[in-house]
Amino acid sequence: MCDCSQKQDDKTVGKVETVTLFSKCPVPYRPGRDILEHTIPIGSDRMPIDSVQSSSSDTTCDSAKISSTDTESSSESSRTYKFVCPTEYDYSGEEEGLKLSPVCFETDRVKEIVEKESDIEYTLAIIKPEAVVYRKEIERRIYAEGFEICQTRWLQLTPEQVAEFYSNRFGELSFPHLVAYMSSGSIIAFVLAKENAVEEWKRLIGPTTVAEARLYFPDSIRARYGRKGDNIKNAVHGSCGRERAEKEIHFFFPEFITEPLLRDETAEDFLWDTINPVLVEGLTLCCKHRPADPVLWLAHWLILNNPNKPKLPEDLALIPT
Repeated sequence: MCDCSQKQDDKTVGKVETVTLFSKCPVPYRPGRDILEHTIPIGSDRMPIDSVQSSSSDTTCDSAKISSTDTESSSESSRTYKFVCPTEYDYSGEEEGLKLSPVCFETDRVKEIVEKESDIEYTLAIIKPEAVVYRKEIERRIYAEGFEICQTRWLQLTPEQVAEFYSNRFGELSFPHLVAYMSSGSIIAFVLAKENAVEEWKRLIGPTTVAEARLYFPDSIRARYGRKGDNIKNAVHGSCGRERAEKEIHFFFPEFITEPLLRDETAEDFLWDTINPVLVEGLTLCCKHRPADPVLWLAHWLILNNPNKPKLPEDLALIPT
C-alpha cells in the first residue's frame, strides 16, 4: 500500500522502480525494523522520514544504486525505496567516482569508560638523625599527602654501612662528612607506596639545599625541618629514581617485594598454573594417609616437595659424598 497522503487513481499509477538508499541515522541499526519500504512520488526531492523515526537534522539519505533505468513516464508514477544495512550491501560494480558518506552509528548514550588501575610505585624515605625528633609530624605529613607506609625500621648504621649505602656519592668532597653524620645517631627508614611515588616524594621533601627549599618551596619537609646552612642535615632522604629506589629498599628491607602485584586474570592464571597442581597432589596424598594432624602433615609435605627448591641432577645425586 502507498503511504502518500494524496489519493491516487489506480488507473493512473505508472511503472515503479526500486532505489536502494542508506539510512544515515544516529540510532544503531536494528535488524528487521529498519528495513522498510516506502512509496513516494517521483517528483519529490526528499523522502519523508516521519514513518522511520522522528524528524532530525542529522538524518540524511544518500542515493547509492539505481536498479532500473526506466525513464520517468509521468509525474504520477512512484518509486519504491528500500532501506538496507550498509554492512550487508553489495558494492560490486559500483562506480569509481561515487563516494558514499560514512554512516554514523554513535548515539548519545553514556559511554562506559574502563579505567586501568595504575601501577603503585615504592620509594625509600629516611628521617635523618637531627630530624628524628620531628618523626610524628613527618609521618602525619606523609599520610596527609596520600602515601602508605609499608615498612618501617628504626636503626643506627655503622660508617661502613653508610659508605656502602651512599656508594654513588663516593669521591665527593662532602662524602666523609656525610658518612660521619649519618652514622652519628639513629635514623628511621620507610618504604612508601603511592602512584608515581618517587617523583611525589621528591616534590614533597623539596630541593637538597635547605636555603633553596625555604626560598622556593617553604611548605616542603626540608624547608620546615632542615638545618639552614648545612646541606647534609636537610632532615630527610629520598630516592632519586625508580631503579635507585629498588636498590635502597633492598638495602634496608632485603625481603621486601617491589614488583607489582598480580591482579585479575593474571593472578588467576598464576594460581591455576603454579599453585593448584602442587596443592591438589598434596591434598590427595593427605586424604589417602589420613594423618592425625592434616595441617601439619600438609605443611611438612609442601616443604619437602617445593617445586622451586633447587635439585641436583640425577647423575650427580647418585655420587656418594
